[in-house]
Amino acid sequence: MSFVSPEFVLFCLFFFPLYWSLAEHPRVQRSLLIISGYGLYATWVPAFAAILAVYSTVVWALGRWMRHALSPRLPLLLGLWLAGSFLLSLKYYEFVRETFQVVLQNTGFVSLLPVLDVVAPVGVSFFTFQAVTYLVMVGRQPASARSWPDVMLFLSFWPTLFAGPILRADNFFGQLDDSGVTRRVGRPRRAWLALYLIALGLVQKVVLASWLSSQVVDPVYRLPDQYASVSLAAAMLGFSLQIFLDFAGYTLIVTGLGLLLGFRLPVNFRQPYLARNLSDFWTRWHVSLSSFIRDYIYIPMGGNRRGWGRTQLNVLSGMLISGLWHGANWTFVVWGLLHGLGVVVMNGAQRAGMPVWPRWAAQALTFLFVSLAWVFFRADSVPQALQMLQGLWHSPSGFWQSDQLPWGGLLTITGLVFGLSPWALVWERFAVAGLGRLGAGRAGLLLALVLCAVIYFGPEGVPNFIYYRF
Repeated sequence: MSFVSPEFVLFCLFFFPLYWSLAEHPRVQRSLLIISGYGLYATWVPAFAAILAVYSTVVWALGRWMRHALSPRLPLLLGLWLAGSFLLSLKYYEFVRETFQVVLQNTGFVSLLPVLDVVAPVGVSFFTFQAVTYLVMVGRQPASARSWPDVMLFLSFWPTLFAGPILRADNFFGQLDDSGVTRRVGRPRRAWLALYLIALGLVQKVVLASWLSSQVVDPVYRLPDQYASVSLAAAMLGFSLQIFLDFAGYTLIVTGLGLLLGFRLPVNFRQPYLARNLSDFWTRWHVSLSSFIRDYIYIPMGGNRRGWGRTQLNVLSGMLISGLWHGANWTFVVWGLLHGLGVVVMNGAQRAGMPVWPRWAAQALTFLFVSLAWVFFRADSVPQALQMLQGLWHSPSGFWQSDQLPWGGLLTITGLVFGLSPWALVWERFAVAGLGRLGAGRAGLLLALVLCAVIYFGPEGVPNFIYYRF
């Protein structure tokens, strides 16, 4: 069930009043959260819920083993191996099989790896990484192992189950255990902010990102040879805006839902297109993933502790893993490699004494690089991505055809994103304070009007979130 579907709205109308009414009964309330999480997950494929339950039980059992073992090292390594094997076998087996088959055909041999018709559960990359944070937490502090219901709740927490942000076990359970006077788990936290974030996320995803997808991006990527160079550049710009508005919009929605449940979710976006270099970009884009790779992959590999050259190799490895995490396709490998090489080149230039660029120039160059790299992320194959890039200076349809794309809408959305991004937090504080001053009745009417506008200007049907497939 998508978070922008009418069915989900109906679910929320029944769920939240019942959930809040159980605030004085935490165990019952948490049971309701678990049941609702598995129920929502089962609406995709019922078997997914069964897989998640078994997976969560194994993770819990490994935590118990670490708590009572003389040394947690063996169960920790076994758990990390199982989590990695689970993810790799579901998402990457067919990719590896096809790659081996192509390589062996060129040498005259035939691959003997069997074809496996397996569909990876929705959000498997996200809950696998969350399981890793739990296993590492218990491995470091065996006494922190949680009960079976707690682990079930952590891995099935439905605001983040489908597409993140990636929760850290210590942060999640810290909120769950907070019994102080400021404890808000189980009750709505900053309700006006939550509703503002949900409304803004709906506008970003359902209206703006969906319009960019249907009117600018998808037509060009479907038939790139029929569009002029300028139109290809417009589609690249459009996808840069689309993926940001889509994923950041999703994050706003689930952050608002988390606040209504009483949980603070990790910040996942910090206006990434204002970044002045690629390292800065990755502290702003999909922060829960980039920080996970830093803390659980880059630093354990040695981080920056083994010399400059080894540091760059670790950076490149981390970015390649980031690319592969997004999907089993060479397009994601190239995308991750481009970002890794970009960071390495930038580090080398800074080491050689490159002067600091003006802010506007640094931001423009960073955005240009990110947008060109996004071509591989969006394309169905590496040849299609190369065709798009080649068409920028040599398109069969020429350089300019001004009437092919809705330039007015594209430029308006571009102006909104870049014009409002520097003032996002200021506008957020202003809007939340304004809703509070309006009072419940008028603020509710205003939010209802926003919802009606989203329905009116949004596409027919239920639009999918880009990151649901990861």
